[in-house]
Amino acid sequence: MANKACNEVVTVANMPMTVFDMISAMQNKYADRVAFRYVEGKDTVVEKTYDQYVQDIRKATGYLQQELGEPKGKKIVILSRTNYEYGAVVFGTMMAGAVIVTLNQGKTWAELEYELGMVEPDLIFNDGIDYGYRAQLEALYGARLRPMDAWTAAPEAEMVNRIDHESLLMLMFTSGTTGRSKGVMLSEKNYFTACQMYINGQKDILDQEERLAPQYLDRNFSHFTLVPMFHLAGFICYFVYGIQGWTLNLCCDARDLRRDMSLMHSDAMSTPPVLVEMIYNEIKRGHADRLNGLWNLSCSSAILDPAILSELVKNGFYINQCYSMTELAGYGLLNVTQEGNHLRALGKPDGFCEVKVDENGEICVRGGCVMLGYYKDPEATAETIDKDGWLHTGDLARVDEEGYYYMTGRKKNLIILDSGENVSPEELEKLLGKCDAIKECIVKEMGKKIGTVVCCEDDKQQQVKAFVTELNRTLPMYKRISVVECSAEPLPRNALGKLLRK
Repeated sequence: MANKACNEVVTVANMPMTVFDMISAMQNKYADRVAFRYVEGKDTVVEKTYDQYVQDIRKATGYLQQELGEPKGKKIVILSRTNYEYGAVVFGTMMAGAVIVTLNQGKTWAELEYELGMVEPDLIFNDGIDYGYRAQLEALYGARLRPMDAWTAAPEAEMVNRIDHESLLMLMFTSGTTGRSKGVMLSEKNYFTACQMYINGQKDILDQEERLAPQYLDRNFSHFTLVPMFHLAGFICYFVYGIQGWTLNLCCDARDLRRDMSLMHSDAMSTPPVLVEMIYNEIKRGHADRLNGLWNLSCSSAILDPAILSELVKNGFYINQCYSMTELAGYGLLNVTQEGNHLRALGKPDGFCEVKVDENGEICVRGGCVMLGYYKDPEATAETIDKDGWLHTGDLARVDEEGYYYMTGRKKNLIILDSGENVSPEELEKLLGKCDAIKECIVKEMGKKIGTVVCCEDDKQQQVKAFVTELNRTLPMYKRISVVECSAEPLPRNALGKLLRK
């Protein structure tokens, strides 16, 4: 099988810039390479080549044409955990000219009902697992539900480019500070602009492989994919690795992390903070062998302890950090330094889009990566993208003399957990406000947990805590409130009367 050592390295100058060209390259250049691996049953590793992958994409396109007649512009939802079929549905939908929508199956039914109602899906591909709302899903959308592999017997559609480069290609939902998620409208142009940053950064990674992992030079570069595909950090891998003909090793269930890692060697891994700490602890305990050759970690910028990152570098890891957001299709600031003094930086701009810190200290971005807007929410769009096309991220930063950006604060109040999940405090505060005993409250991060500070009478504290216990039963695990602090005194406010969160 062809390997990375004897093939032309993909660069920004020669990379495909459309989904059609990317899939054509998969078929024409990478047909025999392994596109995906995953574990089936107890310990059977299944491999799918790019040739098989492209055939399945074409079948998924053919299925949509059979089901919908003309799929152009139709909304196709995926509500499923990660699996091989997910990618075929994603690109089959895109090649049909339809709009793909990825939803978080771990949300509550109330959240999903809101998002599905906004999207008005034509079809919903679902893994059939009951996440606690199966009856409601079938009652409202039963006729539109399809299994993830519904397309396997369909004829392969002709490869035709049906995508409008600057029009709506995908809806991806992101947490909002109002407590309601927003549908981020992204185009093909958005994704491939973002991919330029990653492809440009991959050269630094490959340059390190001969030094850090020479034993794997004759193998196709592979990525351990644990981050869910409804999350941009997972989803962007479909593009970045597909463009280069590399391999995604799918971990379909986090509970199988150690098993899957032991059965599938991976060079790289996109990691939420909690996993970086796990890897660090494995090395400290002398169990580096459990990582099965993993040597490249990708993580969010400025979230992890630089001391941990520095120790990982000393132990043979190459760390690349990225600052981005869904509204930028994964573009932002890339930090590939391995030097301790810059490990806490967000990164540097690379020139593919414009990045600046404005007069208020806020990071702003302009260019081909900027979303089309928020779906059915022109007001929120106008608040985020100004008249000159600058997207205001809500994050505050400073720039040092070497051009590195450093986070100085968050204009937004989102709580970013070690798992990588974002939680809106306003959403939880609204729910807490339903308790008669609570006069006012704030929700914030407390020691890496979600906590609340509540103003209530002393004799109402037990009532408040009982309410929180019951509320937690209705929330996803990552949104549950772990710390409750009660005070009989009014909570502190600023000069404008707004509650202070610090």
